[in-house]
Amino acid sequence: MKLVSWNCRLNSKDRREKLIEVLPDLAVIQESPHPDYIANDLLFEDAIWVGQDKNSGLGVSVLSFSKDYQLTLLVDEVKYEWVVPIKVSGKENFTLIAVWAKRMPGASYGKVLYSALQEYEKFIQDGPVIIIGDFNLDKKVRSSYTGIGYEKIMALFENYDLKSCYHTIEKEEFSTESKATYYHYGKFDKPFHVDYCFGSKKVLEGMHSFTTGTAEEYLPFSHHVPLILDFSLQMPAAENEKTIITPEILKQEYLLSIDSTFATVGELEEAIKYIRALRIMGNME
Repeated sequence: MKLVSWNCRLNSKDRREKLIEVLPDLAVIQESPHPDYIANDLLFEDAIWVGQDKNSGLGVSVLSFSKDYQLTLLVDEVKYEWVVPIKVSGKENFTLIAVWAKRMPGASYGKVLYSALQEYEKFIQDGPVIIIGDFNLDKKVRSSYTGIGYEKIMALFENYDLKSCYHTIEKEEFSTESKATYYHYGKFDKPFHVDYCFGSKKVLEGMHSFTTGTAEEYLPFSHHVPLILDFSLQMPAAENEKTIITPEILKQEYLLSIDSTFATVGELEEAIKYIRALRIMGNME
């Protein structure tokens, strides 16, 4: 599945179309309006939004663009702004903690994140988990973790046996990141690495790719670039094992009508991506 996290308000059609280009199965959007206000352009299957004011406020949205994935909020009240625990169920089953860390009275970004993750320990320990989003945390910026300490925050991730997808792929140390995720005031000469994706062992084992968008492509839309994680929690088929997708399966599982007698998995995936993009854009029923 493809999971995208992007701090982008989605308050304009061009921003929403830019998200659609990535063809995510799930999207975590920070500074997001309520899904009701973007539903005409983004035909998502399921959505969870947490914020202060549905009508005029911004929050964090988690959007499912696939019928294969359903979302369930794991707490009655989200006390930490905004660190949101969600159960993803369906084709893949895991805990998703969507993050848009905000300062709270007497607490830095890092302190809010640390406190929330401590409280969500039972969810983190219950199967595969992904913690992804805008942490507003950079080791080079001390004010982002006042009152807690950067090392203590990283120690908590280590205690939960969670690793950063970016640092695993790029093999870089924290604070030495060669790729920024945020450009202050949208300026190329003010780069910071404040967006992260941490995954449990099964997630990292099933990780196909992890990429960050480029400033050249995404700064016209947001001061942040997206994080894009492609992974699977399912065991891959043996190399000599072929899966035949019959017309009946297509009709039942994907509501497609075809004339050919069979399709390969690769052909099916490409067709589904194309059809999903058309449906998201509202050009198909």
